[in-house]
Amino acid sequence: MSEQQMYAVLHCEPCEECVQEDWQFIEDGELRWRGYEHCPRYEAYACDDGRGVPAPWVRERILAREGAVHLAVGGPGGVPVALLRRVYGLTIAEVMAARTAGWRATPVEARYLTGSAPTPPTPTTASGAGPAEPG
Repeated sequence: MSEQQMYAVLHCEPCEECVQEDWQFIEDGELRWRGYEHCPRYEAYACDDGRGVPAPWVRERILAREGAVHLAVGGPGGVPVALLRRVYGLTIAEVMAARTAGWRATPVEARYLTGSAPTPPTPTTASGAGPAEPG
């Protein structure tokens, strides 16, 4: 399930000068997203962010820009069904359809769902010669 926070709502009709950016990232092991809109003509700004999967219209813009990753669901090598259901809030029928057809994810969602997100570096000694001993 996603959590969304809106920080400002100053809106003009979109024009050729409007800039809109949306992105996803993984922070502290959690899927996050941010959106930013700016109209230099009317000095209008809007920022939006949240935890989990972004709002559908934000997610579609990210998919259009970055492309989709097709993921197998369930079974060996597939995304665990319970994880998919928890992250996207899917019904049992939607999960069953995903098991058959797979799941369309953004690249960041795919890294999150498959556990291939970068891990923090291991602390090393001052000489850089391996892991630091607990103090």
